Amino acid sequence: MVDPEIFLDWRIAIYIGGVVVLQIICWIHFRRKKNKIAAAREAHGLPSGILLNNSVQLDEARRESLLYAIVLLFSVLLLPFILVWLGGDDGADKTSATNENTGLAITFIVLLFWMFFNATEVSKAYMGGLAFKTLAAFQVPFQVGDRASFQGVEGKVLSIGTFFTTLQTQNDDKISVPTASLWQTPIISVNGSSRSSLCVMNFYLSSRIEKDQRIGAENKIWDAIQSSTYFEPTQPPQIYLHQEPDYIRLTAKAYVASTYREPQFTSDVTRSFLNYANEEKLLPDIDKR
Repeated sequence: MVDPEIFLDWRIAIYIGGVVVLQIICWIHFRRKKNKIAAAREAHGLPSGILLNNSVQLDEARRESLLYAIVLLFSVLLLPFILVWLGGDDGADKTSATNENTGLAITFIVLLFWMFFNATEVSKAYMGGLAFKTLAAFQVPFQVGDRASFQGVEGKVLSIGTFFTTLQTQNDDKISVPTASLWQTPIISVNGSSRSSLCVMNFYLSSRIEKDQRIGAENKIWDAIQSSTYFEPTQPPQIYLHQEPDYIRLTAKAYVASTYREPQFTSDVTRSFLNYANEEKLLPDIDKR
């Protein structure tokens, strides 16, 4: 039978405390660093959040994720061996030293078993989130600042945390998605870490219009795209036609200079098209569609 007194060891207290405290120290360090950068940017009239689409910022995200992973592995796997080494040479015989290390060994095994085999939902979320965050720093499925879509939610990625990934929707709602759950869901990055993104717009014309009217509608869409202040001119726009029995669908594809301006860009082009189509009576009869 295990003697409870073997757990009255200063090394066990340091081990359990170290696993918790080292993670807290990492979190505080990076939180203070981010707050300092945000305060400095705001002091110069700049937005506190910026796109992570350059090597310096991406390297910073990688270092942060690596440090979290290294600290966790060190505290759980290596710290107990260091504590055994520190407390091993105290003048006691081998039998006594073995008994003194028994409590630490049991604690080490129980902690490993708890974390990897019988973990609580909190620890599962932590381990899964940390693993995804570390992978995301190198594989880059999406970054902070991207427009991303997963689990039916689309918005600007504000943060990729160990427990939650936070998005801001176009309606300024902040939605937190469990980071660990992202292992099991398709992830769509709208702009792929670039400032610009592809915008797809559908327009509908009556199937009974003349050729010149259709060409006029296409030209109107072309002009509206290229005259919009949100258009990205380095990427050529495209227009495709699709014939249906009751209407003609025009699909316009064009890049918007800033992915966050897609609603304004779509509104500019749609407004111009509708004004022209209403004047020329080119819209399909909704009652017959």
